[in-house]
Amino acid sequence: MNNSATTRTITKIALEYNGNDQGTAEMISSNCLLSSTPEGQYLEMKTVSERNPNVKKWALTGYISQPDEIGNKLKDEEFAEIATKALDKIGVTNKNQYRLDIHNSTKHKHIHFVVNRIDISGKCTVKSHDIGKRFGDAVREVCKERGLLTDIEIGIQKKAEMLKSLTEAIRSENNFDDLILAMKKKGYEIQWS
Repeated sequence: MNNSATTRTITKIALEYNGNDQGTAEMISSNCLLSSTPEGQYLEMKTVSERNPNVKKWALTGYISQPDEIGNKLKDEEFAEIATKALDKIGVTNKNQYRLDIHNSTKHKHIHFVVNRIDISGKCTVKSHDIGKRFGDAVREVCKERGLLTDIEIGIQKKAEMLKSLTEAIRSENNFDDLILAMKKKGYEIQWS
């Protein structure tokens, strides 16, 4: 499972992108937002962010992407639940504005989020320090709680599969060109470096 999170100042374009994704996006969840349009939601978030003028990068944006073997089995609501639980673990509360959108335009289904770090009371609830690492740790924790593989576990599995394929190919092939062809048949590309 890949994921990313960063703090930044946004424009309405960020919400428009989340809500479009080449026409395939579906807003799956929102909180403390009255408007149904990305532009209206941006104006609402911007207004709330101005309650705390000390925070310049008032938005938290990012995504969670599951590999096909997991993502295709998850219902959109389950995907949203993973995202909201991970966001909770890094400080998002029921007083923070956010929007979650499922995207299907790429080969892996994924969910994007835009969160106002400033809650409706004017308090910054999501600290920016190490946010990418903290969010990644939170996503892994939620996945483990749900019995899903994490990005680290998937990486270990894929490396083990690649090593097994390479070992088999080395044992059966007599020269480097045949090794390259054997690995290509197994879905791997060998490159000189």
